[in-house]
Amino acid sequence: MGERGRAVGWRWAWGLGWAAAVAVCATFWGGAAAADVGNRGRLRGQQVYADGHARPRALAVDARGDRLYVALSTADRLGIVDVAGPVPRRLPDLEICAFPDALAARPGGGVVVSCRFDPALRVVSRGAAGFEVRAVDAGPEHGDRAVALDGAGRFAYVGSAARGGVKIVDLAGPPTQPRFVATGVFPDVLRLVAAEPGAGRSRPLLIVGNAVSHTIVVHPVEADGGLALAVQTIQTAAPVRDLVVVGAGSDLSGLLLATYEDRVLSRERLSVEGLDSVLLHVPFAPSGAAAAPFADPGPGRRASINLSERASDPVVALDALAVDAGSGRIAVAGAGTDNVLIAASPSASLTARRSVQVGTNPSAVAFLPDGRVVTADRLSDTVSFVTPPSSDAAAPARVETVAVGRPERPTPAERGEVLFYSRALVPRNVATGPLSIYTCAACHADGHIDGRRHPSKRNRFYTMTKTCRGLVGTEPFLSIGDPDTFAAFADNIVSTHAQGALDAPDTYDQYPVEVRLRAGDTWTTVTLSPPELRGALAAYMTRIPVEPSPFAPPGRRALSAPERRGLAVFRADCAGCHQLRTSIGAARAVEAKTLESRLLAADLVLTSARRYDVGTPVIGEGGNNPPSLRGAWAAAPYFSDGSAATLEEAIRRTDPSADRVHAPANATRPSALTAAQRADLAAFLRAL
Repeated sequence: MGERGRAVGWRWAWGLGWAAAVAVCATFWGGAAAADVGNRGRLRGQQVYADGHARPRALAVDARGDRLYVALSTADRLGIVDVAGPVPRRLPDLEICAFPDALAARPGGGVVVSCRFDPALRVVSRGAAGFEVRAVDAGPEHGDRAVALDGAGRFAYVGSAARGGVKIVDLAGPPTQPRFVATGVFPDVLRLVAAEPGAGRSRPLLIVGNAVSHTIVVHPVEADGGLALAVQTIQTAAPVRDLVVVGAGSDLSGLLLATYEDRVLSRERLSVEGLDSVLLHVPFAPSGAAAAPFADPGPGRRASINLSERASDPVVALDALAVDAGSGRIAVAGAGTDNVLIAASPSASLTARRSVQVGTNPSAVAFLPDGRVVTADRLSDTVSFVTPPSSDAAAPARVETVAVGRPERPTPAERGEVLFYSRALVPRNVATGPLSIYTCAACHADGHIDGRRHPSKRNRFYTMTKTCRGLVGTEPFLSIGDPDTFAAFADNIVSTHAQGALDAPDTYDQYPVEVRLRAGDTWTTVTLSPPELRGALAAYMTRIPVEPSPFAPPGRRALSAPERRGLAVFRADCAGCHQLRTSIGAARAVEAKTLESRLLAADLVLTSARRYDVGTPVIGEGGNNPPSLRGAWAAAPYFSDGSAATLEEAIRRTDPSADRVHAPANATRPSALTAAQRADLAAFLRAL
């Protein structure tokens, strides 16, 4: 989660939040300033993560084709670029909301903004005098990710990571509680596909990608904007980072999924296998042949295009896809290789065409009406405009770079952030045979988890991914309780993921790296020595913050009554392993008068240095190091083997009086906690 927080020393600081049902309109005039009219304190006071970087992470092209909207996530702004002419021109930004995360263009012009740390959507309308912005209630929880609109622009579909499904928000009707449909764990990709009766699709479809449960769920859209029962669920081995639907006339027509290899991971030969970046193709089902719109052959049998294996210029970490409906061209953003691949049918062009180098960590991609391709370069604070060659495939593309924040990354921690999301961390790795090229974010998107079981060396055991968020004070790391410093952890990461341990065990991980960075109006390459590489990575990892709970409204400093009762249960039965201290080495307990506020501020580590045999597979010597419970709301599936799908299931397995307090057998006996205690404990844990 490297982009959420105050610079490299990001601390969350909460102020007053927006009222849930607020519908404030403010007009932004097309003059010299990009100031909000009267709401800046509320917008900027919700949390402090601003460090001068904007980290653009989403794009939307206005329906009129003359404006590009850019979600400037850690600047709390909406960037606007005039793309009507051949030279892009940046217009004044709009102060918009706390961490704009996703965008959807409105059919009549304007855009809808989903904000990660504000529960209300922002609806931006275009007028003769400027832009009008209004907030629309999308429910009490924040933490939303994706957003999509129906064809008329009346209903917004919002991916709720907190609730595990899609909220349906009426943007035009009277204020009302959003409808909700459960889809899976951590929905973060949404695509609305228009009806096409001639192809057997009588109703629009909403396609939902659930990152942690690794499912793609397809729902028909009803006339009233609601979602019918899912007609298809596609299970993948890895999270899907993005998806598009390619129309008829291409050998890729159907569903295209940007993900990793569709198989179990392995380290039987020490190096990681099965983590290449791939496009999975699931064709349309024959018209009238089945209720399911796509003919899915099942896991391991889907057509796969491996872009990490491109010999001359691999495309790694496929964070974004786009399709140009007019030409049928496909754009694929390689977030880990700072490039974009622009290809037309047939599918062979995806492996044959040269990619185009853009800014650092391109995390979104879009086509403009004139055929140009745009990327949002999250870690260089730039937007890249790519003009592909008109006919000669060998001719170079033209790239124009527009700064939308502060592009320079001069400090070790800033460069460590770039390395975390780049294959440059392990530059000698190759994708030949079973070997893989990947980034840290392949397993830790946004610095968090991927819901997969990952192998140790020689596949001695498999364990769930642990988060990289909020690591300060939780040493020692990993389930085995080792290493116990950030310097040693950074060295462990490099030595674990660099290939060549069998061939050159003494030198395989001792290499310099080259980091491509923006310097003013040009690009420069900085070389880091092996110690500097490790120092940069360690510096960044000390600064990845915990994501605030979407169940705790901004500004709250005390627990609710159920949460407080849950805290009492926790202190009696759980705090021995998950200690209420500011760090594992803290000598004194936290004062009672500040305990609740410090819990809500994620100041307490909620772990300990010992290893315990709690009834899950033992990984370390004598047991496992307990995970911190900060951010427990977003840590499913639970336990080292992922055997508890929900927080409630994990609590039901908890018996403080048992020899193994979390053993699966505990759930077969009468619960040690009453139903009320379990509900209160779940409420408390979700607030952390």
